[in-house]
Amino acid sequence: MVVPVEQQHDLVYNIRLSSVGPARATGTDVILELSGLDLAMKLHYLKGVYFFSSEAVEGLTVMNIKEVMFYFFNDYYVTCGRVKRTESGRPYIKCNDCGVRFVEGLCDKTIDEWLEMADDSLQNLLVYHRAIGPELSFSPSVYLQVITFINLISISICLSIS
Repeated sequence: MVVPVEQQHDLVYNIRLSSVGPARATGTDVILELSGLDLAMKLHYLKGVYFFSSEAVEGLTVMNIKEVMFYFFNDYYVTCGRVKRTESGRPYIKCNDCGVRFVEGLCDKTIDEWLEMADDSLQNLLVYHRAIGPELSFSPSVYLQVITFINLISISICLSIS
C-alpha cells in the first residue's frame, strides 16, 4: 500500500525539537580541525534506526535519555559543536556546546502496520533529515530521534558533516 504524500505527515505527528548538550561547559575557543576523510564525507549521512519492544524500554522516558546524554557529551563534546569556516574557507568544528538535536514524535501504528505499508518513502519519517537554521553552519551534525509507536519505541541516529 503506497501512502499518499499528503497523508505521510500524519503518520508521525506531535514532533518536538530540542537540543541536548554537555552538562559542563567545554570552554572558550575549543575547535576541532577536520581531517581529509572528514571533508571527503561532507554532506554524507550515516543513519541508523533501532527498534525496541515496549518491554525493553518499560519505564524509560525522554528525560531519562536526555539525562544520560548530558553526561555522555561531557566526554564527546565535539558532537555538540557546529561546523564553521576559517577565513580561507576550510571547515572546522567550533566546540560551542550548542548540542545535538533531539527529535520526539508519536505514531498511532504498530511496527507491523508500518512495514505492511511497504512504502520506501516512509523511511525518511524514521530518521530526521531536515537542516535547521538559516544556514547549515547553524545546524547540528547529530540528530537523535525517538518515535513512540503503539507497540515499541524507535530510536534513530543521523550523523552528518554539513
